[in-house]
Amino acid sequence: MNRKTQIALAAFVVLGLITFFALRQPEKGEVVGERPRPVPRLKAGDYDTIAVTKGGTTTVIKKDGDKYRVTEPANYPADEAAAKGLFEGVEKMEFGTIVTDQKAKQGEYEVTDAGLKVAVKKGDKVLADLIIGKSEGGGTMVRAAGKDDVWLMSGAARFVFDKPAADWRDKSLTTFDANNAETLEIKSKTGGTIKLKKPPKKDGGAPGDDTWAITESPVKIDKPDTTVPSGIVSTMATWKATDFADNAKPEETGLANPALTVTVGLKDGKKITALIGNKKGDEDWYVKNADAPQVFTVKKYNIERVNKRPVDFKDKTVCDIADPDLTEIAVGHGAESYTLVKDKGTWKATKPAKLDLDPAKVTNIAAAFKDLKATTFADDPSPKAHGLAKPAATIVAKSKTTTCSLKVGDETKDKQSYNVLSIASPDTYLVPKWSLDRVLVKTADIKKADATAKK
Repeated sequence: MNRKTQIALAAFVVLGLITFFALRQPEKGEVVGERPRPVPRLKAGDYDTIAVTKGGTTTVIKKDGDKYRVTEPANYPADEAAAKGLFEGVEKMEFGTIVTDQKAKQGEYEVTDAGLKVAVKKGDKVLADLIIGKSEGGGTMVRAAGKDDVWLMSGAARFVFDKPAADWRDKSLTTFDANNAETLEIKSKTGGTIKLKKPPKKDGGAPGDDTWAITESPVKIDKPDTTVPSGIVSTMATWKATDFADNAKPEETGLANPALTVTVGLKDGKKITALIGNKKGDEDWYVKNADAPQVFTVKKYNIERVNKRPVDFKDKTVCDIADPDLTEIAVGHGAESYTLVKDKGTWKATKPAKLDLDPAKVTNIAAAFKDLKATTFADDPSPKAHGLAKPAATIVAKSKTTTCSLKVGDETKDKQSYNVLSIASPDTYLVPKWSLDRVLVKTADIKKADATAKK
């Protein structure tokens, strides 16, 4: 290599190095290293306490290992999902640009001193003190306490921090593995006591039938509805309350002498018991676990899942005839009465005499009689109490071997069910309105289209 070539090569290398370092230099205004943040970056282990202040109430959640506990305003186990999300949310916080530093804008972004506050601590030492504002632009507005800068935060949504004090506490009322349930006892002040037991496994260790045997009942139950005990056990296995009733007095709750006691016996001999006391207003009930002092409130619809009378354990099948097996459908419903018979597989109308039936429109009617069930039974079984002495309609469905004969009485107060009496049972059923309305149709609705048009 001659001298000129060496000089040229050296010049090329120097020029390359100059270019490399020039390109590596940040442009004016570009951030080098860690981006600015209103609070330090925190990782798991850096902190063990978070205080959330909402609406003037401060909730303090502490982490010990993998467990969480609320220490203020009450000492109580924390809701694990909510607490875990809160602690992880602090780790995930990322900050973009400063949106504004104008104090007058704090109200617009919901970051005033009266806003949602989150203080992150290690012991008593505050590591980060933030006010969480409104969600906007794919992020959440935040402001460090004592500062005017409002930042756009990503990585953790507002809802992770924004919860009322009660929602940080564990509202579990009863918890167990439903597969371990072996016995069930329901004791009611008004309905007496009913007891059930799950059958043992069959020979060879195969699972037993998914049924419950009734071992004690104040009413005769020839055929039980096994979905009822299974539903009760399923509810109690993961039953969460609506709210806490920390200041309720014993005379208010009625739990010293509960209206209803529900006990599930487990395979290991442990018993889980829920006590249901008095109503609170129109939609709530006082409830507690028999083995814990905490009193809760639970919504009416959840109480209804376990508050079952002995009669509710009866099978609620009103009729069970499949479409292919039907031979006749007769409906007595005033001017809209009709009778349909199946002739060689085709439906024809015999009443009204001049009804030009469209067989295709019978499909929905015929399907109604397969596994037709009530939801429950009327409190008062007297036919006179529900318009069944003089029914609004009668329905008869026949096969070659079975006849279902029903009287349809009044609608229930909520307009969701009909009171129904079957010739096969003395009980008054409550049958979903929609399931019978598909049978109680107008004759004009099942005519052939051209016949209706001609008329």
